[in-house]
Amino acid sequence: MNSFIMPALLLFGLCAVASADAPPGNPSLPPAVVIPKEVHEIAPEQVERQLVDHPDTLIIDVRTEDERHTRGVILNALNFDYFHGQKTLDALAKLDKTKPCIVFCAIGGRAQFIAVEMHKLGFKNILLLKGGFNAWTASGQAVAK
Repeated sequence: MNSFIMPALLLFGLCAVASADAPPGNPSLPPAVVIPKEVHEIAPEQVERQLVDHPDTLIIDVRTEDERHTRGVILNALNFDYFHGQKTLDALAKLDKTKPCIVFCAIGGRAQFIAVEMHKLGFKNILLLKGGFNAWTASGQAVAK
């Protein structure tokens, strides 16, 4: 039962914020995520060059275990399920904040929220995988099963 409490609270909080901050004309739209200017995007095709130039780069997958199991993974990615809430943030806080990090989810939304939190935690070099795992696979990049 406890494994459902944090995701439910997170979802409730996001819905509450979305309805409070929704633009006047379209109350169903959630608020835009404000990405800090220090957080940049990286295209799937640029990741290999990033890893060659910066071999200490951490690849952080915030998809669920089921998504990783059914769709595959990016080799050597660290798994931190977005829906584990504070547990995920606590685990991320233990990583080396000076290393470059590529963060991704399926299409990018969850990764944006995590990138904002990582920035608050003091990470210095955060890259969002543009288009997420879906863009990664669509561009023909390697996937491990």
